Amino acid sequence: MKTYKLFAIAAASLFVVSSCSLEEYNPSNISTSAEWSTAEGYKKKIVDCYFDMVRIIYGQAEDTYVMSTEAGTDIWQDANPDGSNGNWSKVMRYTDFGGSVYMFNEGYTGLYGTLNACNAAIQYADKVQGLSQNEINALVAEAHFIRAHVLFNIVELWGGKYLATEPTSGAITKLPISSINEFYKVIFEDLEFAKTNLPITQSVRGHVVRAAAYHLIAKAALTYATYTDGLGNATALTDAEKTSYLNKAKEAAEYLINNASTLGVKLYDESAQVFDEVNNKNNTEALFIVTHSTITTLNPRGNYFNRCWKHTSAYNDNNNGIYLGGITPSYETTVSGVSVPKLAKDNCYMEPSKYMLNLYGEKDTRYAAFFSDVYYVNKATNSAKDAYTWAEADAKRFGLNTSRVGDASFDCKLGDTAIYLPRLGQAWSQARKDATRYGVYNQDDNYANNAKPLRFYPSLKKYMHPSLYCGSNASKPYSASDCIIYRLGETYLLAAEASYRLGNKADAVKYVNVIRNRACAGHDGSMNVTEAQITDDFMLDEYAREMIGEWQRWFTLKRFRAFESRLAACNPQITTFKKDYYFRPIQDSELLLIENPDEYQNPGY
Repeated sequence: MKTYKLFAIAAASLFVVSSCSLEEYNPSNISTSAEWSTAEGYKKKIVDCYFDMVRIIYGQAEDTYVMSTEAGTDIWQDANPDGSNGNWSKVMRYTDFGGSVYMFNEGYTGLYGTLNACNAAIQYADKVQGLSQNEINALVAEAHFIRAHVLFNIVELWGGKYLATEPTSGAITKLPISSINEFYKVIFEDLEFAKTNLPITQSVRGHVVRAAAYHLIAKAALTYATYTDGLGNATALTDAEKTSYLNKAKEAAEYLINNASTLGVKLYDESAQVFDEVNNKNNTEALFIVTHSTITTLNPRGNYFNRCWKHTSAYNDNNNGIYLGGITPSYETTVSGVSVPKLAKDNCYMEPSKYMLNLYGEKDTRYAAFFSDVYYVNKATNSAKDAYTWAEADAKRFGLNTSRVGDASFDCKLGDTAIYLPRLGQAWSQARKDATRYGVYNQDDNYANNAKPLRFYPSLKKYMHPSLYCGSNASKPYSASDCIIYRLGETYLLAAEASYRLGNKADAVKYVNVIRNRACAGHDGSMNVTEAQITDDFMLDEYAREMIGEWQRWFTLKRFRAFESRLAACNPQITTFKKDYYFRPIQDSELLLIENPDEYQNPGY
């Protein structure tokens, strides 16, 4: 992320964040405020704006932010059939749901910590010596963008709450509340500055570029345009204001699409390229990324690397689901001279809903690009033959005839397929499964009880990058994979949605079909849609197909005001959703520290 040596940042339980972080040793012992006024000191202060993005929000904490932005939606279900996985299950199902559910804590404190760092950088911009005004503007534009990003996340997740625009240096005993409209006023002001002053390219990977500002303008304007209903503590927009913001969204998205090359970004030709691990560290489609490094001194938590990919993966090395004596958590790439893939133990917390998996048609390459449904033998139980020999417990787990137990003709050699999960609607017959050497479990059987799916589901592999696995223990794995927060593929969908909301279905079709034809095997246009097919549900389905797992689904459902309809149709695990849940609860740990907890908590909690 940066070239500076990292030191610890101190964060209090409210919004009080240390003013000193990511800084090199300072032998002159000058004050922080004096150092920030120097050219090098101010550059370090800009680096500070990224700290909690890496440390807490996107990857290196317990990664509960993925729950804030993806869980409790139509496309994810609780991988624990009985809903007994503590707070994870509570968020997935909206049961026993309120301020005591701590899964939102890290995102909340991380976003406000980032906000405080950005406010300090913006406040000191006019005090910097030794840089030209253009150089200062380019640097502080990063802080303006990141502040807009975190304010967008805060206001959409928790509504109009504490809107800090100056750095906090002491405890606040009573938190003032600002309206949703006031939040968006700051967001758009920040993004206009960022759009004008951000560099097109950056010498340090992970620092914000201009293309990201256009994307976030489109997303924020599109979202704000939906507040004609006065949701939360928003003053309802007029129809004229709604149209104005929709046009703003369309204009920003189209500018980015039409000037992508000039702005230094490019849409990949194939869906499989977007999250191919070989492209992770130099991704042409990425607009805004949060970086993680294999160099421990460049990570806020040292060797505690990125963990965000673990919760949506199915292999947990236990006998409740995808497990076989012939596979084990291991970083080894060669066993007994045979090449085998790395295999990491995952958390198995979130699984795609049956509705989600049914969204991909036969020609849609995104299923294969985004999901993993095959596992390979990396452990020989029969060392004489370098193979796995079937055990009775494994055969029973997969519902296979136990006559294969001990039968050498069913041995699976090292490197061979160990487990395969046929897609929904493509179930193998019992006879075919029994005749096959490796273990086969039909996804149709996994989702036979749609409210209680089992743990034989395909893993989301967008960030499951074996070459970037870190640490020494595959049973407690981490990754140095960078997190792509915004990308050009989504920009096309934002342009389509803005066009659709403006009544311009012709443009909506144009932008949607770019993404769909990229995903189409052979790119022959057979997946293209017509104007008659563009509806709210279609757009929600297309966002799901393209964007699953990218910290966006909760925002998308909210923008369409579609939680009630989509949850009822797509996720039978959720039966307790109510309108109040359009905003996440404020955590109890925060409310205990302030004098106005009842006022500050969102309604319904």
